[in-house]
Amino acid sequence: MSEDESKRPLSAADRQRIYKERQRELGFRQTTVWVHTETEEEGKQAARDGKPLKPMGTKDPLSWAAGWINEKSKQ
Repeated sequence: MSEDESKRPLSAADRQRIYKERQRELGFRQTTVWVHTETEEEGKQAARDGKPLKPMGTKDPLSWAAGWINEKSKQ
């Protein structure tokens, strides 16, 4: 690689590849999650209302918890 090439900005694909490699080295793995939007919103509202993180019994506990966590991280 020439000096000019090494100074050129990385492409989006290169940045993603480097990021993924770094995350794997840290022990993370990538997975896809389907989130039920309505249930996620219920979790967000529960967080706004000061309710505890108790997603069991909802339509999709993972979506509810994701919403709750997302909202709490904003507070």
